[in-house]
Amino acid sequence: MSENTDLYDLAAQRLTEYMKGKNIRKTPERFEILRIICRTPGIFNIDKLQELMEENAKFQVSRVTLFNTLKLFEDASLVIKHTLSRAAHYECCVMPHPMVCLVCQKCGTVRKLESSKIENWLSEQKCKQFVITQPVLYFHGLCRSCMVKNSIRNRKAKTKTKTKIKRNEERKS
Repeated sequence: MSENTDLYDLAAQRLTEYMKGKNIRKTPERFEILRIICRTPGIFNIDKLQELMEENAKFQVSRVTLFNTLKLFEDASLVIKHTLSRAAHYECCVMPHPMVCLVCQKCGTVRKLESSKIENWLSEQKCKQFVITQPVLYFHGLCRSCMVKNSIRNRKAKTKTKTKIKRNEERKS
């Protein structure tokens, strides 16, 4: 059995128990969305999930259904919601583990940083009167492509400024 299948089986079992306890109807669409999420590595947004559903799912579901189902999965502790750069991002967290996320302030991309030292430190953190269920650390900054775009833009701006100064000096002479 593959790791994704095992993850899905565990997630489906938890979802079934959660819905049974809350008296929520079990639908094939919810389990299909869960299957797609369990197969999706890393962090995704609603647009990516909708794209994956259109490509791989047995059912077509509306965007509203995706949002509502993600909220249900969040309540059932099957996904974690990251609110980053003015948009919600999600990640399967059937088996929670410490994580470090890199968030670009310019383009909004989110990447996971693989750092065992930081992840170990996160897992050891304790707080009085608070139980940490999903330790996550966010670093905000600029991704490489945005840094390159910024440096190009800065060079162009400096060139324009130098040209203006040169023209002003020529006019004064």
